[in-house]
Amino acid sequence: MDRFRQDLRHGVRGLLRARAFTLVAVATLALGIGANSAIFSVVNAVLLKPLPYRAPGRLALIWSQWTNFNKTWVSPAEYLDYQKQDRLFRDVAAWGENDDVTLTGNAGPESVPAMVATANLLDVVGMKPAIGRMFSAAEDIPNGPPVVVLGYGLWQRRFGGNPDILGQFIDIDGARQRVVGVLPAEFRFPLEFQSMSTAQIVQPMQLDRSAPVRGSHGIYGIARLEPGVSVASATAALHALAQRWTREGLYPADMKFTAFAVSLDDEVSGGARVALLVLSAAVGLLLLLTCVNVANLILARADGRAREVAVRAALGASRGDLLGLALTEGLLLGVAGGVLGLALAWSGVRLLVAQAPTSVPRLAELSVDGRVLVVTSLLSVSTGVMFGVVPMLRGARLDLAEALREGARGASGGEGRRRGRVLLIVAETALAALLAVGAGLTVHSFRNLQHIDLGFDPSHVLTARLALPAARYDSAGPVVRFYQQLAERVRALPGVQAAGFVRQLPLASTIGDAGVAIEGRPVPPGEHGRSADWQVVSPGYFEAMRMRLVRGRLFTAADGPGSVPVVAVNEALAREYFAGVDPLGKRMRVGGDTTWRTIVAVIGDVHHNSLLTPVKRKWFLPQAQWGMMFGAPRRAMTLVVRAAGDPRALQGPIRRLVHEADPDLPVSHLRTMTDVVGAATREQRFTMALMAGFAALAVLLAAVGTYGVVSYAVGQRTREIGIRLALGAEAGAVRGLVLRQGMAPAVAGIAVGMAAAVLSTRYLRALLYQVAPLDPVTFGVIPILLLSVAAAAMLVPAVRATRIDPVEALRAE
Repeated sequence: MDRFRQDLRHGVRGLLRARAFTLVAVATLALGIGANSAIFSVVNAVLLKPLPYRAPGRLALIWSQWTNFNKTWVSPAEYLDYQKQDRLFRDVAAWGENDDVTLTGNAGPESVPAMVATANLLDVVGMKPAIGRMFSAAEDIPNGPPVVVLGYGLWQRRFGGNPDILGQFIDIDGARQRVVGVLPAEFRFPLEFQSMSTAQIVQPMQLDRSAPVRGSHGIYGIARLEPGVSVASATAALHALAQRWTREGLYPADMKFTAFAVSLDDEVSGGARVALLVLSAAVGLLLLLTCVNVANLILARADGRAREVAVRAALGASRGDLLGLALTEGLLLGVAGGVLGLALAWSGVRLLVAQAPTSVPRLAELSVDGRVLVVTSLLSVSTGVMFGVVPMLRGARLDLAEALREGARGASGGEGRRRGRVLLIVAETALAALLAVGAGLTVHSFRNLQHIDLGFDPSHVLTARLALPAARYDSAGPVVRFYQQLAERVRALPGVQAAGFVRQLPLASTIGDAGVAIEGRPVPPGEHGRSADWQVVSPGYFEAMRMRLVRGRLFTAADGPGSVPVVAVNEALAREYFAGVDPLGKRMRVGGDTTWRTIVAVIGDVHHNSLLTPVKRKWFLPQAQWGMMFGAPRRAMTLVVRAAGDPRALQGPIRRLVHEADPDLPVSHLRTMTDVVGAATREQRFTMALMAGFAALAVLLAAVGTYGVVSYAVGQRTREIGIRLALGAEAGAVRGLVLRQGMAPAVAGIAVGMAAAVLSTRYLRALLYQVAPLDPVTFGVIPILLLSVAAAAMLVPAVRATRIDPVEALRAE
């Protein structure tokens, strides 16, 4: 212990004497450790931390698949059939998305995200309510008692966490519903881990088990597998079951219907796994680069301290004594870098939470927890040991007499140490090149993404979501009148150029499909029907979004319930279903309705579900003609307003108009369309920004490291350069000598890094958009950039070498 205290005291004194070296080394280590700890926090939350369910590895989601639909929901009849597969599943539950509901009462109106679920959902995932209970079987039936389960957050925020809420009635969409339970705080619906929020109202699904619907696929199924049943074997069994249903005539043979299972872990984190692994690899390379850089500093300092070490050894210090001192200094550097890195990681995690896309699952759980502290500690200690041992290993081979002679005359330090410094430059530039190529590819990909034709103009557009309560708007007439009158009042506001409503806002929601029948154009033999995504809009919507009218006319107020039924189609539908024929004037039936509707417009293609997927076929109906199709009018709609100036200035006036029209109707999701588009590209922007940041830091560290090595080499060769200048060497020749000796390892490192990039960039393919992993532009620009940076880093010591005074250099010897 005394020896340790002594080494600690000497180590602190030594590092304080070399303040510049200590500050640079600690800061460099902190950057590497902090970046690694921050990214590991994300990996820990997304990939390593178990889901908050009982035995989550035994849970799987069930999906349907058929012609043109690789992955979609299950139908109520299929869900009930899956419940009977007791050799395959321990139990199966279902839930479904619901429009936001309106909660009213003393606290004022509030729009709350809601879900419907079967009574056994919590039992299947293995959780218990915070208080109360889930629904009973008697409540989960058609026209069952009006009961509701609250989300934990809503219970705390609106009801103060009062347990007396159980049994009380609250107003939801204008109807009285009794609270029977509160969900646990950690509960999320299985597909809500990608969101920072979760449903706060859960109502019973109330499926009709006596006559379940088979053709309408709109609910999610989750199953707990029986012991010994894997996801692969469950999928095989589901395939066989679907084939049996097809043989029994429940599905047409040409539909090619099947079903499959996906483990819940893969479903939640699978989409983010590739990006996180790529970022982990990038930040790991960055840590390696910081270690190389600090090793460079420490070895240079060790060379400068060779005479000091020789003197200590000559005075009787053993190799153990020297090793203890070196280890102590290394550990001090590692611990200091780790502590500062942990502070940077904490700040980095907060920044990641603020900037990361919602597609990164479990973002709300992101934190610097015990596992991250352990990893940070291991990084700190291991780097400290490495930095302490490596110089000592070199010191163990030190020739005392030679070291004392070299210390006296300031020689270069030997061929072995020169090769070591050359290898450091090679390693640093190789790592920087590898990271820079990855960043270049993601930047190029993001630029391509920014130039996608959206099909609409998002600038100067404000959007707001409204959901009319069913109790007061129980038929199509009141719903249509409310939206028509509100749209007229919004259009009358100063600065408003156009306004309308849409069922589902592009890039902010997922849209589904419905059947299509075309008059006089039967389905070709061997094909399974026709379908297209469906959309409901009011007059003014196309104008507000500045969507392109290819042919025909836009909807007007004349397209009401008593007028000729009309429909608009997009270019994708016109190309596929009306190839070589003008669709205007042709008639269609949509959504299973028996009404023939005349096509009056072809609208330009619009990206809806994603910017990265092809535009799908779509048909549009006027909101006033939608009526009661699919069982209910479209009570939830999104207002879209185009402003002459800043659209955010309309937020207050729009809230006022809605309140005047219905004081109990809340306005939610009030945001600009530019924000919506930005959110749609947030994942790519997030990855690009991190990769570019890591690459920039890597290039900077490589430049600093190269500068340090070359500068140190010039200092060690002061006598040689002085003799050259004394013998008449020109300044240009000396600069060229320094640059050539420095650029050779830099060129070699860039070559190594580019070769490694050729082998590794294929793993980035899933993150790239319209960019090849071996993109010639990126692979052409990066080497030029790195060579320029390396030359700039070497130029200062090269110029300084030409200013050495030969007389002073020789006198110093």
